[in-house]
Amino acid sequence: MDGVISTAELAIRLLTFLFVLVAVPLSFVLMFRFLDYIAMDGLIEEYRTGGSSPVRDRGQLNAYFEASEAATTCPRCGAANGEDYTYCHTCQASLE
Repeated sequence: MDGVISTAELAIRLLTFLFVLVAVPLSFVLMFRFLDYIAMDGLIEEYRTGGSSPVRDRGQLNAYFEASEAATTCPRCGAANGEDYTYCHTCQASLE
C-alpha cells in the first residue's frame, strides 16, 4: 500500500491547500483594507465637520509662499498662497 492515501488524508490535504490558496491572501487583503479604513477615518472626519476647525498648513508650500512678498493670505485658515491662486491650497476656500 505504498503511495495510496486514505480519503480522510486526501480531504485534509485538499482543505489545507484551499486554505493556503484562498484564506491566507484574503486575510492579508482584508487586513490592509481595515488599516486603510482606520488611517482615513480622521481625514474624513476633518472634512465632514465642514472645516469648522481649520488646520494650518505646515508644509513646504506654505513656507515657500510665506517667504514671498506677493503671497495672498487665506481669510479662512490663514495659510499663505500664491498670488495667482483662486482657492486656498489648505482649506480650498475662495481667495477672491
